[in-house]
Amino acid sequence: MANIKHLTSALRLTLSLGTDGKSVTKTVSVSKIGAAAGAESLNALVGALGGLLEYPVASVKKYDTGLLEG
Repeated sequence: MANIKHLTSALRLTLSLGTDGKSVTKTVSVSKIGAAAGAESLNALVGALGGLLEYPVASVKKYDTGLLEG
C-alpha cells in the first residue's frame, strides 16, 4: 500500500509593490512550517507577518513536499 511521508512545508507570500504600467510584485518565502499547522494558524501567521512587511500581502500559497513510499 502506498503512503506519502510529509517532509517539509513552506509558504510563499506575494507582495504588491504597486503598478508601473503593470502589476509589480515580490515574493517572500517562509519555510519549515510544521505539518500540523492548520489553515487558521497559518492565516494568523500571515496576518502577523503582513503587519511587519513594508508592502501589503496580495496572495499566499502553501507548498508541501512529501516522499511517496510504496
